[in-house]
Amino acid sequence: MNHKENNSNNNLEDSIEKLSKNLYLESPDLWIEFSGKVNDNIFDEMVLFFAIKYNYKSIVKHAISNNLIDLTAPSKNNAYPNIKEHLIFIAKQNKALDILNYLENPSSCDDINEDIVVKEINDSISNLNDNRENKYFPKYLCSYCKHNVFESGYRVSESVEYKYSLEEDKPIEISRELSNLIVCCNCNKDLKDVSIEGLNELCSIQNCTNCGSNLTVVGITDKSKMSFDSDLGKFSNISKSYHCSKCDREINEKQREFFNI
Repeated sequence: MNHKENNSNNNLEDSIEKLSKNLYLESPDLWIEFSGKVNDNIFDEMVLFFAIKYNYKSIVKHAISNNLIDLTAPSKNNAYPNIKEHLIFIAKQNKALDILNYLENPSSCDDINEDIVVKEINDSISNLNDNRENKYFPKYLCSYCKHNVFESGYRVSESVEYKYSLEEDKPIEISRELSNLIVCCNCNKDLKDVSIEGLNELCSIQNCTNCGSNLTVVGITDKSKMSFDSDLGKFSNISKSYHCSKCDREINEKQREFFNI
């Protein structure tokens, strides 16, 4: 091993040790999970999320340069199309300049003009905030750390059932499904008051469940049901419902709460 490789490994080990201490202070449970992953050489989205949050570029570079993570794979955070876009957002959010530059240009040199990058980050964040003002962004706050899990991320485990096969002389998979356990990636606490389906519904709460139209664009119609009151000799309202103005499908209770109607 040459001198440069030795320094690189020492820097990685030092970064992992420091990040591990930070996570222990943040959450012992989170620290246990992180340590288990790193010991098994697993550098997944969760590990890189915290490496970026605490600005440890060597960890991110180690994972990417050694092909320990597929940045094009779907992100655990449904607000982003893939892991790379999620990590880029986290780098911008935490103003991790070197990491942002590396994520966007992994083959570029390490030396960057920080003044230029800071301006690009601020412009990007400004554009992001402008876009969010004009576009719905789902929101669900973790009851422990109060972070929006659609930004910080949430983790869902997969339950796999095996049985032993006499024909193949080994256990074989017979079923696979997502578990009901949802964990906030920011504080590593269980989200006990929401389901996977509930979080997915929040992502499309502005859209009609039947035709998919954006209700803020096509509009909502209200319908009143009336009955004849023989004592008063006239019709009176007995109920009101709200419908997509395009396909006439009634909106659900969560959408009524969201639109405050």
